[in-house]
Amino acid sequence: MELALMRFKGFTLWCNPLSLEITSENTTADYNLIYAGQQYESTGKKCRVVKGKGVLSGKDCIEQYAKLYSLQTEGCKGVLSLPVTKPFEALFTKLTVLADTTPDTINYSFQFTEVSSEKLGVAETVHKVTKGETLFDIAFCYGVTVDALVKLNPQVRRPDELDMIKEIKVC
Repeated sequence: MELALMRFKGFTLWCNPLSLEITSENTTADYNLIYAGQQYESTGKKCRVVKGKGVLSGKDCIEQYAKLYSLQTEGCKGVLSLPVTKPFEALFTKLTVLADTTPDTINYSFQFTEVSSEKLGVAETVHKVTKGETLFDIAFCYGVTVDALVKLNPQVRRPDELDMIKEIKVC
């Protein structure tokens, strides 16, 4: 089985990271009840955190790193597609160059944090398209079908190219 390559905001890594850690947690609260003892209750889901390490290699590794760096410094949310889970909206929160770098390789580590529109209290009906996004990315993010987005957005000629589109109606 061949895994899909990692993507963020339309940028596809040439090869998947060497290590990938996806942390998903629920928060809990414990209550001391007078006659019933202690009781634990789930208080909700925390946003996922994705960490990993990878290697950029080849004569263009500096250009590859420059693109990653520009995505990280933008500070904007985007669709993160991983080889092991459905795509979701995230922020690129950390990018670090590791010490064992050579002229044709750059070793790096990264971190993404899931963005939850529930937690932000946002009920978006329009999605602002970022460079490199496709209708497939947006459909996964909002839990709708690509066909539904095509019907809502007749201006879209190709679901895999949204370069000239600024906004997509989601519902």
